[in-house]
Amino acid sequence: MNSPISIILPVRNGEKHIRAAMDSVLAQSYPHFELIVIDASDDATPAIVSAYRDARIKYFRQRSKGSVNAYNEALDLYARGEYVTFIHHDDLYRPEKLYEQLRMAEKFADVDCVYNDIEFTDEDLRTIRVRGHEDYYHRNNDLLAVMMIGYGISNLGMNVLIRRDFIEKHGLRYSTETPICCDHAYIFDMIDAGAVFKHVDKPLLRYRVHADNYSGDRDLVERDNLRIYARYDAAERLKEIAERTNYSEREKEIILGKLYYRLGHTERAEAHFRAALADHKNPWAAFYLGTGYYRHRGDFENAEAYLRLGLADLPYRAEFSNNIGCCVLQREGVAAAKPYFAEAARLMPGFYDARHNRVRAEAGARFNPRITDREIEHSEQFGIVWKAAERKREESGSLQPAGNL
Repeated sequence: MNSPISIILPVRNGEKHIRAAMDSVLAQSYPHFELIVIDASDDATPAIVSAYRDARIKYFRQRSKGSVNAYNEALDLYARGEYVTFIHHDDLYRPEKLYEQLRMAEKFADVDCVYNDIEFTDEDLRTIRVRGHEDYYHRNNDLLAVMMIGYGISNLGMNVLIRRDFIEKHGLRYSTETPICCDHAYIFDMIDAGAVFKHVDKPLLRYRVHADNYSGDRDLVERDNLRIYARYDAAERLKEIAERTNYSEREKEIILGKLYYRLGHTERAEAHFRAALADHKNPWAAFYLGTGYYRHRGDFENAEAYLRLGLADLPYRAEFSNNIGCCVLQREGVAAAKPYFAEAARLMPGFYDARHNRVRAEAGARFNPRITDREIEHSEQFGIVWKAAERKREESGSLQPAGNL
């Protein structure tokens, strides 16, 4: 196993963190890589990089403005590896990242892209949470659907190892039309091109969450996401996306309603979920309908009514209690809402939204609560069967995908 890997690191004024990022790359247990630094800085970053004496580091001044252009310059002009991956100047690799990803890529000869789990940290690298992923091996229809509703593969650029011949065969480059979410758009381009994806069930990337993250501007993120999803935005296309997944009929029903909401078709989503409730009382239809009334209409009374309808069937799901608390806070105030946030936190102590709301409710002042707009731990609803099938497949030594694909 000695395939060369190109690691692309775009940076602009990264003097605070770039040394740690580069050190994490140079500490990789797998040594056959080139680290391509594309620099547009006017701080101390050039001096920091030039102080390294490792022949694997290739330093270039960026020719054109913008991080998207930095990615594309590296792909067009400098990357020579059989595989390509990326790192931001403020994030870190675990020492085994390249080894584990390459081992998986070489075990499965048909795989074009390997991804892994992620450890989110604060600025001082204290762990916030670990984000797990499902294995979407030969499950592109599933991946397309869940990417559009907020699951799938997260923090995409640094989290992937891609065969460069696949990139070049399909002319894949980062889109200047979606500069904040360019790596998100890149995965959709890969899905559309028929890439085969494979998961490494380990947190191999440390993603640093801080005030300067581009993704912190949610309005810009949402603008870019809607531009990405516009290519699929037709009623029949959305139905097709949901129907072609491998999930159960009830899960497909939920996916389709969430796709309607995601692309701004609020009335269509509401009609869809009301029909699901009338037909067979799917409690998650009640959850998304109630949450939709809260988020998209500011109708807290109807939102609470639908959420309570779902809670009657799923009293152990913390999301319902948290979101009812949000409705109660808006209608009756903090004191009345506090027990619902406490109950949600009791049901699931690691539930970030409930913890956030409970702490602020205990302070007593009015605040804007965190409404939860999806089930916690996607795999509990959609992926648990796939995880079990994947474990059996791995244990058997089979290279065939799990399930009817």
